[in-house]
Amino acid sequence: MPRCRVPWLVPGESATGTEHLELVRAIGRGYPGGQYFLPVLTGMSRELHPLMAWWAVLYALSMLARYEPATWGKLISVDDSQHAVRIERLLECAIKHLPTLIADTIIEVSA
Repeated sequence: MPRCRVPWLVPGESATGTEHLELVRAIGRGYPGGQYFLPVLTGMSRELHPLMAWWAVLYALSMLARYEPATWGKLISVDDSQHAVRIERLLECAIKHLPTLIADTIIEVSA
């Protein structure tokens, strides 16, 4: 997954490493592998939750597979499509990360 490092100053004269971490945790969202900044879409008061982002992507792919099977078949054909490997990696990532993300989200909203 591509990553971008963004340095910024913590308000105040000087900050410890712990204070930097607290700021990142306050304005970012924890996700497997680190802390991330997710987009805030127009009309939203908070960032897009990772589970919602996964849902949108997987829902779109499922609609393509169901209602456009010929197109879907072409897209996942390893011999003919430049997108097949990326789709396969995306789906493998979903299988790996979603169970934990769902469990974490349930805990997050029930607290």
